[in-house]
Amino acid sequence: MSRYNRADATFGGYAAALGVVVLIVLAMALVVAGRSREHIPSIDYTADLVALQDVAPYGTYAPEELPEGWVPTSTRLDTGGALPGEEPAGPVSWTLGFATPEDRHAEFAISDADPEAFVAAATENGAADGTAEVGGGTWDRYWNEAENRRALVRQEDGATVVVAGSAEYAELAVLAASLRPGAGG
Repeated sequence: MSRYNRADATFGGYAAALGVVVLIVLAMALVVAGRSREHIPSIDYTADLVALQDVAPYGTYAPEELPEGWVPTSTRLDTGGALPGEEPAGPVSWTLGFATPEDRHAEFAISDADPEAFVAAATENGAADGTAEVGGGTWDRYWNEAENRRALVRQEDGATVVVAGSAEYAELAVLAASLRPGAGG
């Protein structure tokens, strides 16, 4: 009958067990690292832009050639009850949201609704905060400190244009400067 002798235990068995544990830990680290990178889903807003261009009784605008890092994340269109080719019964409004390169939120909104009411809603009742020169034009600035919301506002071709969000004024100016009349996305 043989007795267990520690001296008979092989280093190879220990090394194999340790190797298995290290492989499992490395596999877990790779999975976690692959999932830790943030992925912001992008949307295609072309359909809403085309529908807006079909029904809006004002000159339409859309961002064009935004720098890398701007991700369109949401679109919301109110056609004023009109189908393409019909006359809208109410205001026509479009809001296009973005994640910015600085991981903030910015949105572009355009409407022929009552300008005061539209600006109050889009700025979340922000207070006038001076003006800014952007893309060759003057924009009114609004700031709502409680909501950390800044906005740039301008009247364009029969509509009110608002660029707003938690982004700093400099990032909002990039979005505002990218707006082109009749742009195709």
